[in-house]
Amino acid sequence: MIDVAALASFYGPLPPPPTDAFGVFVWSVLGMRTTDGRRDAALAALRTVPAMTPDSVRRLGRGRLESIVRLCGPFVDERLSALDTGVDVFRRRRNLEGELAGPLRQAWLAAKDLPHLGEAGAARLLLFASPHAVPPVDQAICRLAVRLALTPPRPSVRRLVRETRRALSSALPTDITARRRAVLYLAHHAQSTCVEGEPHCAVCPLAHRCAYAGATQG
Repeated sequence: MIDVAALASFYGPLPPPPTDAFGVFVWSVLGMRTTDGRRDAALAALRTVPAMTPDSVRRLGRGRLESIVRLCGPFVDERLSALDTGVDVFRRRRNLEGELAGPLRQAWLAAKDLPHLGEAGAARLLLFASPHAVPPVDQAICRLAVRLALTPPRPSVRRLVRETRRALSSALPTDITARRRAVLYLAHHAQSTCVEGEPHCAVCPLAHRCAYAGATQG
C-alpha cells in the first residue's frame, strides 16, 4: 500500500474537487498544464460569481470568463475552447451525470465524449463524480509509479499506462472515498516533489520506501 498518511502529514489538507460531474470537468480543464494553486484560484473565482453549472457558465460574459481562466496561466484559448465545448455537451445531454453512474463501459464512453480530458481525465471524472473507482493515470502518475517500483518502466506508453492502472488498483484503498483522497495526494506529490528531471528526494515523505530515492542516495 502507498503511505497516503505520510503524504497527508507532509502536505497538509488539500482542497478536494467538486462532487458533481460538471464541476469535476471544469476542475480538470482548469488544471491542465498548470499548478494546483492556479487551478484552485480560478475555481474559487468561478464559485464566487457563481458560475458552476453549464447554464451559468454560458450566461457568463466572455470577457469575465476569460479573465478567470487567465488565473490558470498560459493556454487560455485551449481552456476556453474546452469549456465552451464541454458546456454544450452538458447542456445537450442533461442526463450525462446519470450516464456516468451507469455500467462502466457506458460511463467510459460518456466521459470520453467530453473535450480535452483524454483517458486520464476521463478516469478522473469517473473517480470523483461517479461510483466507479477507476484510478486516473497520466504521465506524472506513471513516473511516480515507476520510481516507487509499483510497475517497471516500459517503452510502450500504452502498456505502461495499463500496467500502472493495474498496479494502482491493487495499491490504493478499495473504499472509493479513501481512493479519491489517495489519488489527490499522489497527483499533488508528482507535481510538487516527485517532479520530472531531478525530484526532491531529500524531503520526500515516501523516500524511505522509494526504490528511486534509495538508488540515487545510496
